[in-house]
Amino acid sequence: MENLKIYSAIDKLNNKIEVKTVNSYEDFKNTITVFRGFPYYETLPDADIKEEFGLYQDKGIALGAYVNDKIVGLNCIVYESEDKHSIAFVDPKKVAYYSGLAVKEECRGLGIAKILVSETDKFLQDLKMFDYEYARILLHGSMSEGIFRLNGFEDASVKDGLIVDEVGFVRSNTGEYAPDERKYMVKKLTLNAPDYFRR
Repeated sequence: MENLKIYSAIDKLNNKIEVKTVNSYEDFKNTITVFRGFPYYETLPDADIKEEFGLYQDKGIALGAYVNDKIVGLNCIVYESEDKHSIAFVDPKKVAYYSGLAVKEECRGLGIAKILVSETDKFLQDLKMFDYEYARILLHGSMSEGIFRLNGFEDASVKDGLIVDEVGFVRSNTGEYAPDERKYMVKKLTLNAPDYFRR
């Protein structure tokens, strides 16, 4: 993965904040594991984390928020829509999928996720490769929904309502299988982009 820095600033407390590519597997692993906790409780075996890190190196990008050179957040993008999702696009190769927005628990509420989404959005728009960007979030209780809305994302809906998936897996907190519902949020990046639809 190329070395890329898309944002750099100094905050009020004189902390250096950067958003750049995550080239260290350890940085990636130490951040993505927040999904093992509330509200997702994903099991996330180490082998799956390694496979996911490889995916972003091959078919997307993992952008990290670093404060004083220590990673505190992550935004993962796949440069193509996912076949397994209920939302479909006419040209999947012209779609960027926000597949994982994560901020370490001790750093939440500091605006890190806002910076990650805002700077990722600018980066993707500047590439001029995509008609759409989209995310799949919890239908109820998402911590990131407001951030996506601030950046111009809207609920993905068709005539009969929201496009929603049921996602189920064995939860890390109970060891039992449990489903939840996820909805899609989309942002059109080109005026003449063809409509998306439900599969």
